[in-house]
Amino acid sequence: MGIRFWERKVKAVNEDLEGCSKKRRRQRPHVLTDAYILSPSTFTMDWQGQKVAEQLMQIMLVVFAIAAFITGYILGSFELMIYVYAGGVVLTILTTIPNWPFFNRHPLKWLDPSEAEKHPKPQVTSSVSKKKTPKK
Repeated sequence: MGIRFWERKVKAVNEDLEGCSKKRRRQRPHVLTDAYILSPSTFTMDWQGQKVAEQLMQIMLVVFAIAAFITGYILGSFELMIYVYAGGVVLTILTTIPNWPFFNRHPLKWLDPSEAEKHPKPQVTSSVSKKKTPKK
């Protein structure tokens, strides 16, 4: 499913909503949202950005786990330890899950569809291997 598919889908949904009454639009507010959320153009994080996000997530979770353990041990409070770690998890989620611009510093260059048709995808050839006969 390419980006053009989703562009056509969103356009069709918008045209469908234009023909609806206001009451009908209020009954179907999720349609445009679902089409937009599922659109590949909303996911623009590149491969290097995904790697950075994952490394950042792992580092942050370990740092907050250590900080939570030390805080809980020094103050003798298991409840406080859980709160510190939960706060760290929330901060990690807010840092790594949204598509921040610094996660898209190396965008991929996609071929234009007309250019892709000029260069067809290579076909996979199956090679038949001969069975070796055991030597006696």
